[in-house]
Amino acid sequence: MNDLVYKARQGDDQAVNEIVESFKAKVKSIARGYFLIGGDLDDLVQEGMIGLFKAINTFDDQKSNDFNAFALMCVNRQIINCIKKYNTDKNKMLNYTISLDVVDENDLCTTSPESIAIDKEANLQLMHLIDKHLSKMERQVVLAFFEGFSYGEIASQLGVATKSVDNALQRARQKLAKILQR
Repeated sequence: MNDLVYKARQGDDQAVNEIVESFKAKVKSIARGYFLIGGDLDDLVQEGMIGLFKAINTFDDQKSNDFNAFALMCVNRQIINCIKKYNTDKNKMLNYTISLDVVDENDLCTTSPESIAIDKEANLQLMHLIDKHLSKMERQVVLAFFEGFSYGEIASQLGVATKSVDNALQRARQKLAKILQR
């Protein structure tokens, strides 16, 4: 497994796919143990997969030979952090609308350099997925949404209807969830 992790860190998509495939059932099993207000199992699985990507990028075989245990810890921690973030007063409105979440460095419970570096790497990977798999409209809407703009503000910026913004966010969420579940 350590060889696969090393290859994945070097950009080998096949290695990433093998790791994701071998952990897919485990991530889903962990996600089933939690509940997210306004979300569903797929949202938690998606968060777990982000945790898996963090594990791939931060695993240090000099400290431990057990990638499996490290990865499962990262998956579990990512899901718990997601639930904590969604349960804050600041996000109560989001809990009843769309459940599309990206780690924001300003909202981290811990501010250790390692946590910030891990989250930056996960954000970079997510941005790569957004650039590679979303249409121009979906990409513009998602990025504006991540910056905190409301549906109305995004619609105004792009010169489209608010419903078009909602539809683009839903399509983007479905595409990203499908990619992360492969």
